[in-house]
Amino acid sequence: MASLRQMLFSLAILPTSLIACGGGDDGVEPPSGPHTGYVVDSVSVPDDKPFDLDGNGVKDNALGQVLGILSGQGFDVQGSLDEAVAQGTIILLYDLQTPDFTTAAGAGLSILLGDNPTPAACTDAADVICGHHLEGDASFDVAASSPTDAGVDGKIAGGVFNGGPGNFTLQIALAGSNPISLDLIGARAKATGITADGIGEVLLAGAISEEQLNGEVLPAIHAQLGPIITEDCDAAAGPPECGCVADSTGATIISFFDDDADCGVTLDEIKNNGLIQSVLSPDVTIDGVDALSLTVSTTAVGASFPGVGAKPTR
Repeated sequence: MASLRQMLFSLAILPTSLIACGGGDDGVEPPSGPHTGYVVDSVSVPDDKPFDLDGNGVKDNALGQVLGILSGQGFDVQGSLDEAVAQGTIILLYDLQTPDFTTAAGAGLSILLGDNPTPAACTDAADVICGHHLEGDASFDVAASSPTDAGVDGKIAGGVFNGGPGNFTLQIALAGSNPISLDLIGARAKATGITADGIGEVLLAGAISEEQLNGEVLPAIHAQLGPIITEDCDAAAGPPECGCVADSTGATIISFFDDDADCGVTLDEIKNNGLIQSVLSPDVTIDGVDALSLTVSTTAVGASFPGVGAKPTR
């Protein structure tokens, strides 16, 4: 039976590309100094730490609010993220270049996808805790699919790194499927609690264009619903229960999206769902593009991987 952690918006979020576009602060110099490597050991989508992405004085994080609403409807969003990080579904590596962790006129945060952790994330199939690669002493390969030009430049003041604006890509893994790429525009990064052994928090923010949301994201979400409904429900049993196992993910999907009571969910039912329409409406305009804002919060511990000592080209 599919669990809520294998559901729509299981949101194994993988930031895979931050491309700098000159930095957002006057006086930012090119990054310099040594490189320090980290691996992300937690990921969340907060609703209380947004950025003002479009400079209109209003802080933006519409998708974070959506996920909070989904959590209230029974979707275990945070549990899915925690599980993905612990099991190594998400391996996100940070390469921070700076001459000093407290003050630097030029610093750069590069992002790579990791692979083949040593030690492995889980000792064996019976390991339900996992996370052995997140203890601060692990080594990683850089995944073949990882971008080589990913990063934002900025500066560090008072121990806080601010980089961007720029563009970066996040990936959402739905029910173990191939990730959906989200191309975020107007992107920024902010890191606090920076030491050689870890980073207390890295906030990554940007916005998804309305075109990509409707043309790629929602169809990809829809593609995941059918198999889950089939596993948890029996449409032949008919509405309203649709033969769903009580409290299953399939039952939640049917109750949330099945407007015509046919025990199935169409793409139009997702797009036309009143709650989805109200909370997934574009909330920012960046460079003339209407988009939906998103902020991702991560923490990181020390890690080693090839390339930490060599500046990625960007």
